[in-house]
Amino acid sequence: MSVPLQPDDPKPPDAETPGISDTPDTSDAPKTSEIPGTPGTYDTSGSTDVPDGADTTEGPDGPDAVAAQRQVQGAVERLLRLQQSRRVHGELMSAARAQVSQPAVILLSRLQADGGLTIGELARRTHMDMSLVSRELRKLESEAMVTRATDARDGRVTRVGLTPKGRGIVRRLRNVRDRHIFEVLSAWSAQELVALGDLMTRFVDDLQSVRYRDADPDGNGGSETTKG
Repeated sequence: MSVPLQPDDPKPPDAETPGISDTPDTSDAPKTSEIPGTPGTYDTSGSTDVPDGADTTEGPDGPDAVAAQRQVQGAVERLLRLQQSRRVHGELMSAARAQVSQPAVILLSRLQADGGLTIGELARRTHMDMSLVSRELRKLESEAMVTRATDARDGRVTRVGLTPKGRGIVRRLRNVRDRHIFEVLSAWSAQELVALGDLMTRFVDDLQSVRYRDADPDGNGGSETTKG
């Protein structure tokens, strides 16, 4: 995983431009257990009990390993709440001089990365519901951030792409985020950055590949189910 060591613009944000608060108000964020595709909320205050039904045939075990896994779980939940916070999103929009919804940011970023996509492709690649994608695209189209065009090779297919206005918003959002991450990681050593990048990449890869286990009626682990 490549960690950006230099932002597009190394200058710090202007004093009147709010940055992303490191202590956001997350009272309006959904509980982690309510976010689809995320682990449930656990008490990570020090329990070293192995979760019921957990597969312990591989990997480290013992109280220290379980406590470390609980610490990871707690950090993931904090990150998810930070990501879902409307206050943090509002600060990002203010700094980027933009006004789009959280789902719209994801759609715009995906269109910037992948080019023209059908609505179905966009829904699959962003893991969003088709109805939500369609609704957000209508808003973005009405604000001249995206445009629809017939596929040159298949007239039956309509593809969505960014307009110059949409690309400009994506650039500003990326610039604000890059500068923020640069400041967050400015005190980290190169070795720490490499280790973080490697471990984060491995964690996300494993998170995508390991399936959820259904709980049996007694609350214990059961059969595996595929993640969404």
